[in-house]
Amino acid sequence: MVRLFSGFYNICGMKCSALFFVLLMVHQFNAQTPSVVWNKSARQPLHGQLYEASIPSGYLAGRTLTIWLPDRYFSSTQAFDVVYFHDGQMLFDSTKTWNHQSWDLTNAGKSFASKERCAFVGIDNDPKNRYAEFFPAPIYPNLPLEIQTSLRDSLWNGLPLFYSYSDAIISTVFPMVENAWRVHRGGDHRTMVGSSMGAIASLTFMALYPEEVAKAACLSIHLPLVNQSLYQSRLKEPLAHSYHKFLVENAPRIRNKRIYIDRGDQSLDAFYAPYFPDFTDAMAHLASRNKIQIRLIANSGHSEQDWSKRIGNILNKLHK
Repeated sequence: MVRLFSGFYNICGMKCSALFFVLLMVHQFNAQTPSVVWNKSARQPLHGQLYEASIPSGYLAGRTLTIWLPDRYFSSTQAFDVVYFHDGQMLFDSTKTWNHQSWDLTNAGKSFASKERCAFVGIDNDPKNRYAEFFPAPIYPNLPLEIQTSLRDSLWNGLPLFYSYSDAIISTVFPMVENAWRVHRGGDHRTMVGSSMGAIASLTFMALYPEEVAKAACLSIHLPLVNQSLYQSRLKEPLAHSYHKFLVENAPRIRNKRIYIDRGDQSLDAFYAPYFPDFTDAMAHLASRNKIQIRLIANSGHSEQDWSKRIGNILNKLHK
């Protein structure tokens, strides 16, 4: 009996030592992880509340995350889903934007948020590196050398940054939001939204990391992948062709997703028309396993004001 109890105490001692070691490691990890402070934004919307946090470390260090929580969040005890937006500084406050426009997202998404338990998160872009971060890096090695050189030397000042940007969203942005707020964890409860090259970034992110997001909204998707005035057709076509090929190759990995894609018929959006037939053919490879909507929006164009008018209905359609 003595030996039995002796062995029992030895086992307990080993378990306690292991538990102590785990707790010590957790404490040390937390001590080394910079704390994140969410502050109430100086300018508050009429509906819900805005909070901001500076990303403390990693690739996105110093950038601002902004979260909008609808009124329903504060009267509920249930967890919310999260809609993540690229170009976060363009979403909420037109007094801070370069063109004095914004998505006016708190008003544009109010009707959607009143029916769905969702929070909105904006990820600020880096204006100097926005194109390099949003460009679909997987297609870069397969592009003609002339295009690779032009992108690398003239437009990016280096190699594409999509992998760095997307990895930081997964390793830093998602945990920052999910650890601080009463929201569901995991890709089944995340939607990603972008416009223009941000739309390309959203679709590319889903293709590469399908487990990380369940839905994507791609407004005014910039299918030429480059500024219209920089390249002639002979250089734009290989970009579009390479991206379509990338989508077809990754189609088997994308399952049970909801994807919304659109363009308007005004301003820059009108120039996208020639790219849509081949792009639609490429997306058809995803259609059997996913719910996909591709829309032409009449009397709408390529601006924050246009996207503000569209986003509420888009989110409602995505979440039906």
